[in-house]
Amino acid sequence: MARGVVLEDRVRDFCARHDLLPARSGVLLMVSGGADSMCLMHVMASVHDGPLTVLSVDHGLRPSAAAETRAVVAAARDLGLAARMESLGLEPGPGALERARDARLGAGERVRAREGLDLIATGHTLTDNAETILFRAARGTGRTGALGIAPRRDRLVRPLLGLTRDEAREWCQANGVAFVDDPTNHDLATARARVRHGLVPALEAVHPSAQRNIARMAGLLADEAAVVDAAADAAWARLDRGGGLDAVALAAEPVAIARLLVRRLLQRAGLPSAAREAVAVDAALARAASGPGITGLPGGIVAVDGGVLVAEVAGHQPDPITEAPLAVPGSVSVPGLQLRAARGVAGRSTGDSAWVRATGGLIVRAPRDGDRIALAGGGHQAVGRMLQSAGVPARHRAAVPLVAEGDRVLWVAGHRASADAVAAPGEPAVNLVAVPA
Repeated sequence: MARGVVLEDRVRDFCARHDLLPARSGVLLMVSGGADSMCLMHVMASVHDGPLTVLSVDHGLRPSAAAETRAVVAAARDLGLAARMESLGLEPGPGALERARDARLGAGERVRAREGLDLIATGHTLTDNAETILFRAARGTGRTGALGIAPRRDRLVRPLLGLTRDEAREWCQANGVAFVDDPTNHDLATARARVRHGLVPALEAVHPSAQRNIARMAGLLADEAAVVDAAADAAWARLDRGGGLDAVALAAEPVAIARLLVRRLLQRAGLPSAAREAVAVDAALARAASGPGITGLPGGIVAVDGGVLVAEVAGHQPDPITEAPLAVPGSVSVPGLQLRAARGVAGRSTGDSAWVRATGGLIVRAPRDGDRIALAGGGHQAVGRMLQSAGVPARHRAAVPLVAEGDRVLWVAGHRASADAVAAPGEPAVNLVAVPA
């Protein structure tokens, strides 16, 4: 038991050093039944003075998982802890591990909120941290990715991050705590398992303290992060253009700062982690230097639009308009809208409904170079400039439908009719209407 006492003291000191467990805070413990999480459950019952609730999740990916969650609940209740089970019913297939992680954390947040708890604790260890850093390095990461797993991120805390996986396992064995081994952790078809069972042992053969040295490197980088992040914050304030970055100014920044800014832009836009790896970040920087255009990234795009580098997740780019005739009366469907035409007596024109003089031969199409509309005060304005003034990004303008008669633009749907086409109230006219599809 002496070994257990030493380990508990180390966990207590680690939590105090990183301010993970405020006094009497309520904590939800995520416990799978493996050695790490079972160690977490028992040690937290000793070192924390606040209420603890255990959550065990059956993802639905292994037949044995249901029995394992029941065993966790029974062990938690033997310790006098409240315990809950969640069954997620996930389907196997591509990305199962990532989907399971996201669904598990989502379930944890729901239970935490429902139970009125303050924090969620997971059993991540120093070994998990080293594996994560190596995995990210192999895929191509920058300084941020090399920081590894943080002891705390918002409401999520990792009290065992100062222990190796072997230490947690040995503690369980020494103290008679039963645990299970998840077979997916040994499936070499997954990249994470190949890091765990191939790369980490190879590095330990080079140096027995490889895991701790890798984690120490991440700690040193984290210490330096305050200085670097302050410089990046100042640069962001200079370059921020309302959701994007000044592309010309970005190219003038030191490349290290520019990469941090691009990663921040991609993260804020919601692009996946694969889009924030070194190759993708460099592609985004190349787009900023090249000027107007779009570059595809994993899960989304970056574009330079009006001198601003912006990022969007996949599926946020609207489909372009396909040209189609519009009969009177009749209708044409475009992505998200239905455009209708009918004859009647003119009323007031608006962005969503215009009364225009037209003889027929109407078409619905996307804007073209050279399209112009007449202004009420005289003169004309390019449709592209009008859409720019309305805040429509250049990359989205091909998805704005307009109604034309020959080469003459009558109405830009949702925006404005050409003043020289608008019918006077009471005059026979064609009514053009845009309604959500």
